[in-house]
Amino acid sequence: MNFVIQASKPRISGEYNLGDRDISEAIETIFPMNTESAILQWNCISIPLSYKYDISYMIWDILNLLEQLQTEPQGMMMIQWLPDTFRVDWKIVWKDNQMTIKSYWESVVGGLEELLNQKPVISLKIDNFLYEWKEVLYTLICALKDSGYKKNLCGMEKLEYQFAEISKNGVLYS
Repeated sequence: MNFVIQASKPRISGEYNLGDRDISEAIETIFPMNTESAILQWNCISIPLSYKYDISYMIWDILNLLEQLQTEPQGMMMIQWLPDTFRVDWKIVWKDNQMTIKSYWESVVGGLEELLNQKPVISLKIDNFLYEWKEVLYTLICALKDSGYKKNLCGMEKLEYQFAEISKNGVLYS
């Protein structure tokens, strides 16, 4: 498969910040700098995604993308992932449970941009793409709850809803 995500088992700090207004801020709070990253495999190239910085910045785009793929039978979306260590543009097009992502990689951990730009396109079934995110969402939900964040945190219901809507785990967790 040309798109796989390993959620890993990141440590959590156990910190709780009353000032956190949404899941993005809370995710940044609860994950320490030095813990396991999620690993996204793009055309067999492994890219680490820091929970603290990458995923915390990406979470709203991730949830919006998952929702669009589940509710719209066809469509197109552009995402400019902005973390310094995962700076990439994705043009996502989908129809009839098939999707294609065309990417342009600017900056990733390990300096793999040139290699990634040699294989900028992936195509897969929408369901398979969704399945790959399920374990990451589960990891986030558990970490947030274990740190004391509840449903009243902005975005928590959407996170839990998207998790529940994905029927299966990705290939590494099936």
